[in-house]
Formats: sequence, C-alpha cells, structure tokens
Amino acid sequence: MIFSSAKWIGMPDVARGRAAPMFRREFKIDKAVRHAQLFICGLGYHEVYVNGGRVGDSVLDPAQTDYNIRAFYVVHDIAAFLHPGMNAVGVILGDGWYNQDLVWKDLQGGRGMSYGSPRFIAKLEMLSSDIKISSVFSDESWKCSTGPITGNNIYAGEKYDARLEKAGWNVQGFDDSPWSSPLPVAEPCSRLEKQEIPPIRRIREFVPKSIVEPKPGVWVADMGQNFSGWARISVTAPEGTEIRLRFAETVFPDGMVDTASTGVFATMVEQVDTYVCKGSGKETWEPRFTYHGFRYVEITGWPGKPECEDVIGVVVHTALEKAGVFECSNERINLLHKMALWTHRSNIHGIPEDCPVRERCGWLGDANVVCEFSMWNYKSAGFWEKYLDDIETTRSTNGGLPFNIAPGKRTSRTADHDWMAAFVLIPWYIHVHHGKKYLLERHYAGMKTVIDRFKEKSSNWILSGGLGDWFEPGMIARPTATPEVLTTTIWFFRCAQVMSRTAHTLGYSADGMKYGEWAACIRKEFMGKFFRPDTHGFGSQTADAMALHFGLVPDGETENVLSSLVKDLRETCSNHYHVGIFGLRYLFETLARHGHAELAFELLQQDSYPSFGDLMNRGATTLWEYWGEPEVDKVHGPRSLNHPMMGGFDNFFYNSLAGIRPDEDSPGFSHFFLEPHPVSRIKWLDAKYESPFGIIKSSWIFENDKFLWDVDIPEGTEATLVIPYSGEVKLMPPGQYAFEKYGNSNSQIL
Repeated sequence: MIFSSAKWIGMPDVARGRAAPMFRREFKIDKAVRHAQLFICGLGYHEVYVNGGRVGDSVLDPAQTDYNIRAFYVVHDIAAFLHPGMNAVGVILGDGWYNQDLVWKDLQGGRGMSYGSPRFIAKLEMLSSDIKISSVFSDESWKCSTGPITGNNIYAGEKYDARLEKAGWNVQGFDDSPWSSPLPVAEPCSRLEKQEIPPIRRIREFVPKSIVEPKPGVWVADMGQNFSGWARISVTAPEGTEIRLRFAETVFPDGMVDTASTGVFATMVEQVDTYVCKGSGKETWEPRFTYHGFRYVEITGWPGKPECEDVIGVVVHTALEKAGVFECSNERINLLHKMALWTHRSNIHGIPEDCPVRERCGWLGDANVVCEFSMWNYKSAGFWEKYLDDIETTRSTNGGLPFNIAPGKRTSRTADHDWMAAFVLIPWYIHVHHGKKYLLERHYAGMKTVIDRFKEKSSNWILSGGLGDWFEPGMIARPTATPEVLTTTIWFFRCAQVMSRTAHTLGYSADGMKYGEWAACIRKEFMGKFFRPDTHGFGSQTADAMALHFGLVPDGETENVLSSLVKDLRETCSNHYHVGIFGLRYLFETLARHGHAELAFELLQQDSYPSFGDLMNRGATTLWEYWGEPEVDKVHGPRSLNHPMMGGFDNFFYNSLAGIRPDEDSPGFSHFFLEPHPVSRIKWLDAKYESPFGIIKSSWIFENDKFLWDVDIPEGTEATLVIPYSGEVKLMPPGQYAFEKYGNSNSQIL
C-alpha cells in the first residue's frame, strides 16, 4: 500500500472555522535526490508546495467522486524542488465537494452534502544518489494553521484576506512555533485510486471587451463569452480595502448584473469572491477552491476605475485534448459548433455537469446525449470511463440501480428509466468509438440490472417512468409534444439492442439471444401502440425522428413517416424544430440520412423562436437550458444559460455533413463509413477526427460545376465510401483519395 505508513490528518473545526487549513513540515535530505515523488489525496481540494514552489499546474485536485466509497490521489514528480539539507513541504486544503455544507444545507440534518471536514494523506518518497530510499509521511509531526483564505465554497465563492498571509510558510526556516499539531482523522473511504483522467487546469484567458459603470462605484466587466472559471484581479489599494466580485451570465437593461440564471432561487447563494487588500503596492489574486459560470463580473470596492487588464477572465475545466476539428463556409454552422464546444467545456470539472452554476450535477440523461458529441470533439473516453465508475458507486448504495445523478450527495433519487438508460448506452458509445471491450465486461452486471429493471417495470413491453424529451419549447413541468412513455420505450428498445450486441461481443450467447428477442418484442408493441395509421406518423418531430433512426417504423411506412416529419417541420412549424434534448440529438442526422440534409441545414439557419439563432440574437454564446420563454421564467425563474444537454445536434456535423460514421460491427473504427451529405449553401467543409488508428479526414468543396471530395483513411483500417450524388459504394483500403463529380457524370478517383 502506497500510504501504509501515512495517516489522514486534519485541523480541528473549532480552530479552523470556515477557513482553509494550511499544513507544513520540514525534513532533511542528506544527499542529492535522483528521483522523488509525492503521493497525495487532499479532500475536498488541495494545493501542494515544496520549498516555496507550487507543485504542478493543475487546479481543483482531485476530481470529484463518491468520497464515502473512493477518492483519488495525485502523483507529482518533485525531484527538481528538492536539495540536500533542510526542505519544506506545505499543503492547503479547500472544502470542495467533500465539505460542501452551505448549499442545500437542509440535507443530513443541516450538514448539506458534506462528508466531513477537510483532510489529507500524503507520502513523499525519495531515491538518493546512493540508491537509498527515504520517505516523509503525513502524521502528527506536521504543523497546521489557518491563513488568508477565510472561506471557500464551490457555489458561493471564496473569501481571501491578504492581511492574513503568512510569508514564507512553505519554505525551510519559517517559525511555525505558534502553529498547532494536526489531528489524526478517520479515513473517508476504503478505496484510494490514482487519478487517471486529465486534471482540471487553467486553459485560456479573456481580457474584458468592456468595463462600464452602470451605477456609481459599481463596475461591470463583460468577458464577451459565457464560460466556467474565475477572475484574476490586479489592484493597488490601501490596506483593508475590500474588493467584491459578483458573477453572472447576463445583465439587466440598465447594465447591472442579473444573477437569476445562476440559480439563486435554488442555491440561495450568489457566486461572489471577496479580496481584502494588504496595502503593499500592486496585488494580484485569483481564487483557489471555487469556480463560477459567468460572462459578466460586477466589481465593487475598487479604488478608482478598473482597467480591462486589471480583471482577467480565467477559463478553468478538465484539460481534454482535441480529437475532432470541424469547419465549413457557413458562419451559422460554425457558430453553433463553437457554442456547443464552449458549453461542453464549461461543464467538465472531473464529471460531466448539467451546468456550471445552479446544480453542477452529473445527470445521467444529460450525459447520454452529450457523450457522443464529446468524443467526436475531444479525447474524452477516459473521462467518460471515470463517469461510468461514478455511476457504479451510486449503484452500490441503491440496490444495484443508478441514481439520476452521479456522483456525490445530491437531492437525487433512483434514476428515471430514460435517464437510467445512460448506464447501458455510454459503455457502448465508448466501445464503438474506441474499441474498449473491457468496459463492457466491467459494467456488464450493472447493465443487466438496468435492462432487467426495464423489463420488470414494463407493461406488455411498453415502458413508462421517464422524464421525456426534456425542455421542448414552452415546457413548464414535463414535455407534452412527445409522450414520455414513447421516448422511454424507445430507450428500452435501444438498450435491449445494445445488450444483445454486448452479450454476443462478450461471448454470452444465451443473453445475446434473449435480449435480441426482447428488442423484437418491444419493436412490435411500440409500433402497435404509437404508430398512427391515419397520419402515417408517431405524432411529433422527436417521435418520428427517433422511430426512423432506430428502425421502429412499420414495413412500407418509412417514406410516409418521413413525409409526416417533413410536413410538420415545413408546414406546421414553418421550418422550425419543436424538440427537446432527444429530438436535438437525432432529428438532423435522421433528415440527412433520408435525403433531407438541405432541410436539416435550413432548420439550423432560423432566427425566430424557437431556434438557436433566436438565442444568438439575444446574446447567447453558449447553449441555454431552454428556449428563453418568458412564461417559463415566470414559473421557474430564469434557467441556466450554459447547458450541454442541448448540444446533441453537433453529432450531425461530423456524421452527416462530413459523413464520418463508426461501424458498430467493427468497434474502434477498424472499419467505418464515409458518407457525406453535402448542402448547396455550404460551399466547402473540412472535418478531421483522430480515431484510435489515426486521423480520418473528410473534406469537400463545390467549385464551379464540380464537387470535389478528399478523404484520408488511416493505416490499419478500411472504409466503405458512399459517393455523394452518384450513390456509388466503394470499399477502400488505407490511403489518401480525391473524388470528383462533374455535372451529371459519374464520380472518378483523381
């Protein structure tokens, strides 16, 4: 065991209050160090210093988990910080998600979501030049005190009093005689696991577009983009000057910040950081143990007028590498893609969140519609693997069934059936994109529990008990355009399909046959109950699109259902979609695959309600939780303006416009499809996706009367190409190819 000789230590609450505790220890090294590693788990968050230097560039470590079951430790190489003689190590702890006891504090008899007071365990292991190993452990020999961070909370922000700084506290020779000894505390869980997912980091910075003064002494900085992170300030002010930063996604007509969309009606707190100056020249500060969702920063207490370079927006999220790149000639499509990516990035902080303001929860239904577009754009498979483990830990305390939210102590319940489907589908999404068969094996028992629950709760293969096509236009309580029982039964069918494929993949042939038979039964009963022979459809855009996508249309009715869908879009809704998160995921690619890519494109060009264009015209730079209806605001209060569950349409850009599509029968892109659906108003398109085998490229351009298409197929793979306009099908080996279609002539390879 890595930490076998170390102890969990903390600071007594009576001495700490709400301040962030600081810990230090000095130790001697006799000879030069060849290799040194620091292993640490500091809950909720920790920062580490060695000889005054900040260790690592990550923030908000470690990632959130169900701390009563497992917690992550982080490993740092620190040899470069050490030297022969006396050395010092220092640790600061933030409350983080481990001790979130401020918001929803009516839980647990007033303790909120808290698991306990901050604590850490650490081991510093060194290999000297003469191959001797020495170690430093966390124990009662350390010293602890409070410092300048007088309060910190994930939701409510951080308070910092620079007058309380302890200069040199993390270097050798500091007088820590007034400091107290830490207390041994209980270990929070039995499982300490190395953090394998990418850490949270500072990603980029924004200089405000403007800073205005809507009221005397009140300044508002506009970062020009909604994002998650914080503000870094640089100020020169007298000792004791208090600078207050209040964060919001939007402003009132008079220019004052409007915090309603950040969820104050639910959390009962605003996102506020406070800095008290020490009065020693220019002071630069940013928080350590909180983050905010915002575009605007209200600044009060500033001496004089803050300049733009004095208030910098710092973007903070899990540092996922890029996997996909998409760009085309149409600016609206590019802006929608940009909005989807900003929204996704704003909501990855160790877990996939619903929003970076009000809840910050890992809702399963949101994750289901986000996971695939996440993997098209980012190397996020490991991130989603971690989330599956989070679902497992909630399952372990709930009779084998997932909660609606993972992980953490939330005001949650056993998952609604359509939300619960995520635990069957996300392992499959990852396997299809990355060929990770071991994930299917790891979660197979849990996946079976879910599908068996669906069968138990269904009536004649029809399953209810879902939340439905969430936030369709005008939704007040629950979706009404598409009955939740319809979409929940579709997810039941899809889960049965996936379980059949999964079982056969793993060699469980009896299960594979059983779940395949279930899927056939569900399909039959679904069509019998929900198909309307009089209208040749299923009653809504989402219902028609999902039925077409998943093959739930009666024989001979595909064109009729498609006509029903197109008629509803064009005539009933005047070229507008009327869908929620499920419809946004499947509508556009379903249209494209059935010959209506032009209509799918046209829907995304609309500027009137309900549309993303309407939200853009109202200042949106990220995807909103809803469609901006005043009547919804009156019932619920303004909703979040940064909600990735609305981003399922982004799949359409890769798998339909660019035409890069995985083959479920050849997971990991060992074989895949290239079948673009060009649109006349897009003059050129360039898409690349880094598969497990290398870069896949699909780029096309209209040039005079010619259509040119370039593709790259990486080594170790093969691709089935469907040539646009001609419909020719070619199985191609690895290589770079160019196709030309001129007028009515057949395509040719250049």
